[in-house]
Amino acid sequence: MSPSFYIESLGCAKNQVESEHAIALLETAGLSWTADPAAADCLLVNSCGFIASAKQESIDSVLDLRRRFPDKKIVLVGCLALRYREDLERELGEADGVWGDIRDPGFPGFVSGILGRRKTAASPGAPERRRLLSYPGSVYVKISEGCANRCAYCAIPLIRGGLRSRLRDDVVAEARGFLERGIREVNLIAQDTSSFGLDRGGSELAALLSGVAGLPGDFWVRLLYIHPDRFTAGLLDAVRSLPRVLPYFDLPFQHGSGPILKAMNRRGDADSYAALADSIRSTVPEAVIRTTFLTGFPGETDDDFDRLLAFQERLRPQWAGVFAYSPEEGTPAFKLRPRVPVKTARERKAVLEERQTAITAEWLDSLTGLETDVLVEERVEGEDLLLGRAWFQAPEVDGLVVVRGSEARPGGKIRVKIEGRAGVDLTGRPLP
Repeated sequence: MSPSFYIESLGCAKNQVESEHAIALLETAGLSWTADPAAADCLLVNSCGFIASAKQESIDSVLDLRRRFPDKKIVLVGCLALRYREDLERELGEADGVWGDIRDPGFPGFVSGILGRRKTAASPGAPERRRLLSYPGSVYVKISEGCANRCAYCAIPLIRGGLRSRLRDDVVAEARGFLERGIREVNLIAQDTSSFGLDRGGSELAALLSGVAGLPGDFWVRLLYIHPDRFTAGLLDAVRSLPRVLPYFDLPFQHGSGPILKAMNRRGDADSYAALADSIRSTVPEAVIRTTFLTGFPGETDDDFDRLLAFQERLRPQWAGVFAYSPEEGTPAFKLRPRVPVKTARERKAVLEERQTAITAEWLDSLTGLETDVLVEERVEGEDLLLGRAWFQAPEVDGLVVVRGSEARPGGKIRVKIEGRAGVDLTGRPLP
């Protein structure tokens, strides 16, 4: 019987894709994947190293697994290991091994060696991701690696390097393979999807969307992580002209104060970002905008925060995530002063979140009576309820649609009439 492994995937959707690649690589090398850590011989923690809390979560996960399974092999992999491998090998004795890039051909051999097996030969190419960690019917497809934007607070270039776009035909071919397996939602992701192709001389995102949206099947295409400074008219034209591409715009504006945005190494300001949102909404009236805001960046004054609040009110995004600044060594922002007290950053975060809750609730209330397709994610055990998402709800970060009285299976789509709101979720009933 072949040794088995379990993988705990932390961090973002991009990390989830890496975990799925790791499963494919290790299974090709003769190991067996299990979703139960108690049944595994080797426990992998695919770490996140983006901010301090994510780093701590990664370390805590290793410590927790070691406490629960003292006799199993544990390997820390992924972003945190990429950035601090030597330190972790020296200081994290609870891990039997540390490995950074889990797409490296030597990775399966490293895990085999940890398990005391003969090291397997590197497999040629990248095997297909057969096991997906997302809900049925949905998949993430990473279109590039690294980033060239160099936002002052971001450690991604230090971890993943500069922008490296995949070949357009390879992305389309991967999407085709998933659609042939019954996938109904293709989520295109990258550190910055709007930069796709810029490392080859020019934006190729609109052409990529056209290629994916032109594939046969009944599916949505969702574009995530669109840096607003890289947004082009061609992208807006593509979304407007391609029915399968959802008018869902994930634009991390981060702030509304000009001085803070400049210190962040962002090229826009509140006026240009609001103008972009206005252009999107006038061109695509049904557009939904998701954004992120960052509080407590070094030098952020009360006046800067007031400008951020004013920008939030002006923008009125349907969805927003709010984060308190985390100083990351090696980034330009790490040396900036004065630093905002953590307590202040968190208080400002709470204010933004409270205001966003009201903005989102008002919009969700306006959807009562809407008839829309819902991608079913799961059935609530013991109840006549389904949980799913409409096109304006991205996986994991937005609300859900709770549907009563349907026999639909996870991974399928049903037509639903929205009847009300429960927090950030919607309630609905299936239509004939």
